Amino acid sequence: MNILSKLDEITINNNDRIAETDRKYCENQFELYIAAREALQQALNIIKPAYEEEKKSTDNSLDRCYLNDYEDVKHIEKRLEEIKGQFVSKIVNHFSRRYNVSLDTHIIIEKYDLNLNHNDIIGEIFEQLEGFSFEEKAVHELIQATKNTIYNFDKKVTIKKASLSITDYVWWDSWTWSGLRISWDSKLGTFFQALSHFENGSVETLHSLKRMFEHLKEGSNKYDIFSKYEFDYKKIKSIKVFKNRKITVEFKDHALAQEFANTYLKK
Repeated sequence: MNILSKLDEITINNNDRIAETDRKYCENQFELYIAAREALQQALNIIKPAYEEEKKSTDNSLDRCYLNDYEDVKHIEKRLEEIKGQFVSKIVNHFSRRYNVSLDTHIIIEKYDLNLNHNDIIGEIFEQLEGFSFEEKAVHELIQATKNTIYNFDKKVTIKKASLSITDYVWWDSWTWSGLRISWDSKLGTFFQALSHFENGSVETLHSLKRMFEHLKEGSNKYDIFSKYEFDYKKIKSIKVFKNRKITVEFKDHALAQEFANTYLKK
């Protein structure tokens, strides 16, 4: 098998590993990138030789040329690099947002020149997945992120019957007109996402939990955020936050509380 055949096989395999909507998005972005790149390249192919020729004129010093190395030549060269970065970022961010995974855009931008294509980027994305599927990677990252919100598990986390409590977990801002509301760097977004995954296997936050999170962000002057939020779920019964920064989650039974703690909180 020659090199071109191997490359074709890699391309086919990668395209087979992504959804049709993802493939169409990537192909469309590639077409748009090529059109923009060619337009800028054509302009550069005209301006750069003209500038070099103008420099040779005995009537001009460099600071009196009509064309300018920085304003004209290097500006277009910079724009070519910028649109390459945009092309990579759009595809990487598409997969990152769609599948809730973290991906490194910079390493791909640095690795490739202007002639990269969407299949190069897709290949690099799969390299970063390290053998996981998108779904598996998202779950793995979510579990690790949730565990990283807990420091000193044995001291902070307690389970009594079906209730799991975490102390010093909910941080409040109190200086705004909203009354008490969760601080901008709250851990609860990740925690609620983990609860959602535990409930139904999805890394998307459940609607009711998302609504509770929005209440906590808007504050106690607008919502009764210190009341118990009850849910009609199979595993989770209720959540209550306290002014002393504690949060308590009541599950349907003790085994579920223990399972959540061991899976998502304990390192």
